[in-house]
Amino acid sequence: MATARKFSDAVLKHLQTQHAESSFTATFVNGYWRSPRFSLRRQAELRKACVMHGVDPVSIGLPEPAPHKVMQKKPPKGHKQQREYQAKQEKIQKNMREMPAKIRDWKQVRLLALDTRFAAMHWSRQVMLTILFGD
Repeated sequence: MATARKFSDAVLKHLQTQHAESSFTATFVNGYWRSPRFSLRRQAELRKACVMHGVDPVSIGLPEPAPHKVMQKKPPKGHKQQREYQAKQEKIQKNMREMPAKIRDWKQVRLLALDTRFAAMHWSRQVMLTILFGD
């Protein structure tokens, strides 16, 4: 605590008496929930007053403070484009490696179709290839 605090007489009076557990927690009585006598803010104030006056908070009935939960470390989500970039680049590289075979297969299929189409014409195969593909 950065500065010394001055607590009210009512808070100091509560430090001298033993309180029931129901004073600090909500209880279920006759089908209804009863609010605690001391809100969480007042409990924090009582706990600070206990520390400053050398009184054990558990001795007056305050419950043990809840341990802090450990935060789960998750990687940042990022944008969809950034998350999928690596897989997309791998797919492009795979397709580029397969491209010469795909082009070769496409040319063979195209030549078969053209051979049947131009079979009646008297051009040589070399002339057709030059006209169509520039090879």
